[in-house]
Amino acid sequence: MSSSIGCILRGWRKQRRYSQLQLSLELGMSSKHVSFLETGRSVPSREMVLKIGGFLYLPKREINRGLYAAGYAPIYRELPIEHEDLKPVLNAIDKMLSSHMPYPAIVINQSWDVIKTNDSAIELLSNLGYLKHQNLIEALISDSQDTSKIINWREQVLMVLMRLRHEISMLNDSKRLEELEKKLSACLDQVDEVIDIEAGQPIIPVRLHMGNSVLSFFSIISQLSNIQDVSVSELKVELMFPADEVTMHFYS
Repeated sequence: MSSSIGCILRGWRKQRRYSQLQLSLELGMSSKHVSFLETGRSVPSREMVLKIGGFLYLPKREINRGLYAAGYAPIYRELPIEHEDLKPVLNAIDKMLSSHMPYPAIVINQSWDVIKTNDSAIELLSNLGYLKHQNLIEALISDSQDTSKIINWREQVLMVLMRLRHEISMLNDSKRLEELEKKLSACLDQVDEVIDIEAGQPIIPVRLHMGNSVLSFFSIISQLSNIQDVSVSELKVELMFPADEVTMHFYS
């Protein structure tokens, strides 16, 4: 993919399925100017890059990439995870994980790498045989429907694929996610690429064997708001909750 600002702007627009005319009307400029920006005949100002990026709801990392390509300094920082300025945020995440005990909680980054877990999540991942993998998608890829402790493995793979494809659609350049999506999709037969679920289900829980018990969970996924740091803004906290009485009593 070209790294010129014109190509990046065009990629952003197409990713969000806007025509040049639609984008120009939304931003209060002529479609001719949008065309000039994308072909390189005009260079966008720093404010214009931020305006387009903000309107298209782009991730901070992508906005930084556009600014750099246009010759401007990135606006969002990417601090080391141990930096003093990030302590309040990371302390809050740690509190979420510990407060969620005895239920599992996991923190993943944009590439689905596991960043943090609570003790209950470690036990769950160990039971599944996933602890040797840093990446949750890679762990799922290494599993198989015939041997997995996840009872509804196929259904969960399809749900994860839906999440992955949505995340890819929100980005302009996500080679890692695209690679993971391709590998995970290859785990299914083509005829499996249809989600067949019972319409009456209010949730689609993950069901798995844990010792002699069958546990069932649903998740609430949280993302941090008002965060200016690139890496921390990409973190997701997944809190798993019992989906039935058996699972609730297992942890009581």
